[in-house]
Amino acid sequence: MQQPTIAIIGAGASGLGVAKALREAGVNFEIIEATARFGGNWQPDGPASKMYESVHLISSRRNTQFADFPMPADYPDYPRHNQVFAYLTQLAEHCQLAAHTRFNTRVTHMTKDRQGWQLTFADGSQSRYEVVVVCNGLLGVPKIPAYPGTFSGPSLHARDYRSAEQLRGKRVLVVGGGNSGCDIAVDAAQTASRALHSTRRGYHYMPKFIDGQPTQEWLMDQAPKFSDDDAYWAHVERSFKFAGFDGRDYGLPAPDHDIRECHPILNSQILYYIGHGDLHAKPDISRFDGQQVHFSDGSVETIDLIVWATGYGIDLPFLPQEVFDWKRDFDGLFMRILPARHDDLMFVGYLNTPSGIGNLANMTGRFIAACIQARAADSPAWRQLQQIKLAPERLDLGQQRFMQTQRHAHEVDLWKFIRTMNFLTARLQTAQSLAHSA
Repeated sequence: MQQPTIAIIGAGASGLGVAKALREAGVNFEIIEATARFGGNWQPDGPASKMYESVHLISSRRNTQFADFPMPADYPDYPRHNQVFAYLTQLAEHCQLAAHTRFNTRVTHMTKDRQGWQLTFADGSQSRYEVVVVCNGLLGVPKIPAYPGTFSGPSLHARDYRSAEQLRGKRVLVVGGGNSGCDIAVDAAQTASRALHSTRRGYHYMPKFIDGQPTQEWLMDQAPKFSDDDAYWAHVERSFKFAGFDGRDYGLPAPDHDIRECHPILNSQILYYIGHGDLHAKPDISRFDGQQVHFSDGSVETIDLIVWATGYGIDLPFLPQEVFDWKRDFDGLFMRILPARHDDLMFVGYLNTPSGIGNLANMTGRFIAACIQARAADSPAWRQLQQIKLAPERLDLGQQRFMQTQRHAHEVDLWKFIRTMNFLTARLQTAQSLAHSA
């Protein structure tokens, strides 16, 4: 049987994971990458980069690396962004992916017909593929919330933030309580003449190390000691409070959600700088008046620069919305990967889990490879999957556990996702193996 030719759009960590799995499975593929390098958002500069000087992983080295291609032994527990970029480049070299990649090639349009997909590129050329796997990620278009009034000073989104030198000597307001917002607020605390951090709610903060371990690894080691989930998380909260990571002890508002309902904020410095008065916590903005920023608690501050760490929206301008409505229908994807109407279009990297990329990318890649091979064989397991995915609301990936906010729009429960993916992959691979033996 001739293997199908697969287009993988995007050579970031997710695209590399898919390409690695397809190569191991012997499936023909081509990576389409708009920039000149592998690495996606982890590139140190260029149009795809989201990196600033102080970026380190928030998942540990052990939880981020591909298990079958470990990070270098001299990497720290939380590698710096340039180390992650170097690692992804080494992974691509190890898997000989450059020979399968079109660099500096931007997809501008996709057209569906009976033979598959015709992709049009920015230079006007076209190529045809049997299956397309879209991997250009969640960090597409910067989002900036609207508030009454007008701010007359300069502002920038976290996408365009590069170093603390942009903040030096200025009265800086960082808006947004995610991991990037906390990183940049810490930078401001050390360099700005006055540093403020505006968040809409109280949060659960986690240190990056606890009891001598990276926190994620400690969490995994603690879990088997508890038969009851509530008791486990109560132990976690007590441990974090004892370690000095309860925001209420620093005058911050109590979280309006359970610790299990949110994507973790891992930052060992944010509360330190608030406690030392170098960073001033502020509630949500109520309005602007020139350079004056009014907050919901009635306070007013004169600000020289606003940094918006307020997230991103998905951006797939090359994919017609009448083919797949990517502005509305990502929640309807089966496994956050497979659309109901198409068996030759897949999406990888459009979910969040409290984990690193490596092992998740390995599992997802194997699932994609199993899907593509089962589709080519038209196996009974593949046909059954096409029926199951028509009712994705029946699939419990733990989505309802999380807060219904923009930040958690693509969140899934890690262990439910892993169990379901491994089960489906095994079903598809078993059916394929039986077909070959017959």
